[in-house]
Amino acid sequence: MERRRIGGAGCGPMGIGRRRLLQGAGALGLAAGGVPLGLQAARAAAPTRGGTLTMARTADVVSFEPVVPTDNMSIWAKLLVFQMLIRSNQKGDGFVPDLAESWEASTDKRTYTFHLRQNALFSDGTPVTSADVKFSFTRVLTDKDSWAASLYPQMDIVTPDPHTVVFELKQDWAPFLAAISTHAACITPEATFKKMGASAFGEKPIGSGPFIMQDWRKGDRILMVRNPHFWDPSRPYLDQVILSVIADDNVRMLKLQSGEIDIGSDVPFSQIARLSKAPGMSVQLATYDRIDWFQFNVKSPKFADWQVRQAFNYAIDKQAIIQAALFGYGTVPTSFLPRMMDADTQDPPYPYDPAKAKTLMAASSMADGFSVTCTTVSGDTVGNQVAQIIQQMLLPLKVKMSITPLETNTQYNQLATGKYEMAWGYMTSDIIDPCELVAYAGAGDEGSDAVWTFYNNTKVDALAKQGLAELDPAKRAAIYLQMQRIIWHDAPFLWLYWTPARTGVRANVHGFQVLPTGNYWLEDVWKS
Repeated sequence: MERRRIGGAGCGPMGIGRRRLLQGAGALGLAAGGVPLGLQAARAAAPTRGGTLTMARTADVVSFEPVVPTDNMSIWAKLLVFQMLIRSNQKGDGFVPDLAESWEASTDKRTYTFHLRQNALFSDGTPVTSADVKFSFTRVLTDKDSWAASLYPQMDIVTPDPHTVVFELKQDWAPFLAAISTHAACITPEATFKKMGASAFGEKPIGSGPFIMQDWRKGDRILMVRNPHFWDPSRPYLDQVILSVIADDNVRMLKLQSGEIDIGSDVPFSQIARLSKAPGMSVQLATYDRIDWFQFNVKSPKFADWQVRQAFNYAIDKQAIIQAALFGYGTVPTSFLPRMMDADTQDPPYPYDPAKAKTLMAASSMADGFSVTCTTVSGDTVGNQVAQIIQQMLLPLKVKMSITPLETNTQYNQLATGKYEMAWGYMTSDIIDPCELVAYAGAGDEGSDAVWTFYNNTKVDALAKQGLAELDPAKRAAIYLQMQRIIWHDAPFLWLYWTPARTGVRANVHGFQVLPTGNYWLEDVWKS
């Protein structure tokens, strides 16, 4: 779940259906789920082993430290190096084995037993044991920098033998399996981690995943190679993966068209139609759990009043922005959550109502208007275009917004330290249940201070805790609905749109898929 995913799983019952968003698929030759029809046919062929896959992404990794990072570039890269006990499936409606080949729960859902793969090894050749699992989860629960401790109940972790881990929950906890599947629960070798220390380990990680991080040229690219100790000797098919950093959208797409890179993330909305017809490539539109926004620092006197924040939401014509900047590939949100399980889709979005915006502003503590600095990410064509549109739409409120583009990690660090007034961002979910994002962007008493908006409503905090303990799905949904309505009223964000993932893929790349959680598993990807 990044603060923008802003990181970054399935906290809920298995098999729960999820609403999906996909626009414009028919015109692009996409199958259900946003997978190009030609790619489906290619997947039926026998995979070829070998080769290097180059994937261009918008920013670099911050760290491979398993517990700390919440930015998507770090999350999605480290999931190629590490494994969790279980992970969410490709459809985003249940869970599949990862390091644990099987598991079972007691009737009262208070005891969960996981059985590790007997042949699981870390990339240095040492065996993965239940002691490593216990160590990794202890860090998630107790490390001072861990954002994920709130996803777990009070519990004991028992290791009856080297390949069995038992979690004994001391309270009802609806999203336990989802919490187990989050990226913070990557399993690390205890002895190696303690020897290296967190900082060094974050620079040179050791995991049991399909790839090894071999070389990191910061700001340029990361080289990963096949892990010879991966539990499945037939995979990964690729010899190497290069995660290239190309922040500029146009440069990234030009390199994709020329064949210099194999996969290009974040295809600009303006280029989807054209690139889908380009020879030798396709565009995948995948529905995933993402919401874009501009966020307010409510510690600033400019945004301390909810009437100001609501005024911003009424003053912005979001549908016009979707048409102008996204070429129609988006939906105006009705919740602070992405369009996922238990998200409020029954209430209307904030309508475009300039008159109401002016009334709210006039009644607020900032009736005379103000000047504000808004940070965006340099190289993000859409984000900066949207900021310029919003800049003009705020003028009737006597708000003068200046726009400051920053390098991704610089902007991220400003947010994380609260050194900003207003900032572009987005959020994705690492799990298929809303509990993670509720803790991350709703509850103000969690580690991220509601994605560093510093919004804190005690009613929201109480409902968030209530939702974690409610095992009845209908009652749990009602709790989350009440909580979403409170946050919607308080408006710590200027919510913009829900959008699909857009990925350009060369025709000789097979098996690539962006999951509902935004990440991708590359052990099944191959090149012809």
